[in-house]
Amino acid sequence: MKARALILFVCISLAAVAALAHGGEEHVIGTVSKVTSDAITVKTTDNKMVTVGVVPATMFMMGKMMMKNGDLKVGDRVVIHAKEPKEGTLVADTVDYSTPKAGSAAAGHASTAKTPESPTSQQH
Repeated sequence: MKARALILFVCISLAAVAALAHGGEEHVIGTVSKVTSDAITVKTTDNKMVTVGVVPATMFMMGKMMMKNGDLKVGDRVVIHAKEPKEGTLVADTVDYSTPKAGSAAAGHASTAKTPESPTSQQH
């Protein structure tokens, strides 16, 4: 009986530590659909639209570089760490983002453009 109580205590303690380490933040993950000076609207990975408020203390990060709200564009992929100061309202603490990978599409078009030239150069 003491072993079960000890295991239960350890499980509850670990859950509490995980919740505190997480900081009680919500994560909004998806693609930016609208950006204003005081809010970001994100189309989440489950196709819901979520608006998160932006305050002067909000940090914008691209990789390890500090950015500004004005650098964020529609189409950028984001992970927003937000707090809920009052029920139903999210305010961004940190916005981690990256730009869409346009390079892979351009590379695909470039390789397609080179394909027709190859047979002609072989005929000469």
